[in-house]
Amino acid sequence: MSASINTRVYRSRLLDALSWVEYQFMPAGAHPPENAAYGHQRHSAVVLSGHQAFPAKRCEGDAVIASDSRPVAVYTADCLPMLIVDKQQRRVAAAHGGLRGVTAGIHLNVMDKLCELGAVPESLLLIIGPAIGPCCYELGQQVIADMQQQPVLSSLRVALPWSHQQPVNRLAQRPQAQAQQNGVWFNLPALAENMASLWGLPSENVEQLGVCTYCSAEEHASYRRNTHFGGGYQQRFSWIRRID
Repeated sequence: MSASINTRVYRSRLLDALSWVEYQFMPAGAHPPENAAYGHQRHSAVVLSGHQAFPAKRCEGDAVIASDSRPVAVYTADCLPMLIVDKQQRRVAAAHGGLRGVTAGIHLNVMDKLCELGAVPESLLLIIGPAIGPCCYELGQQVIADMQQQPVLSSLRVALPWSHQQPVNRLAQRPQAQAQQNGVWFNLPALAENMASLWGLPSENVEQLGVCTYCSAEEHASYRRNTHFGGGYQQRFSWIRRID
């Protein structure tokens, strides 16, 4: 990452090893490529093709599998931006995962569809970009109880990663979130990774960048921080494309 907090560059070790992939987890407020395909995001588990998602926001959906070399993208402001690659078929995808989308299995749906197109779990990569971390993501006890009834989570028998004690983020650039309720601190990136592991994705094929949008990314990158302090927030675009 660069030294300037306003021009952060976020890189993935797994994606940088692929010569046929171009991608960016862009700084908050930066514009995506003009020809990028992305859906009208609704915190759903709907996966679109690149053709369906262009022009941008033409269809509702929270993930896009590229149909060709056109970039596919998602926009976030605390939710998980997830870039997914099939090394075997050389296919790429982007998924937006908020709490509702992740618990509904948005990233698992992408991987299922890629497998229908010829991928196998061992050929897939999942990279989770800057998102709110367990250091700053507080949820109420009732939300946790409701999540345990979610069909996808129940079928996977996944343990929910939360803690009563707020984790300390030693990479924080500004103060972490303060407790607003008698809740718990929830690790959404870990939930997405745990779900992918139970689905069958090898652990070495998953990478978390580990950047919290609330306390350690660039300014105005967090929707939740804005609700606490004001000052506005900006969306982050994350995109990926296959280089022909």
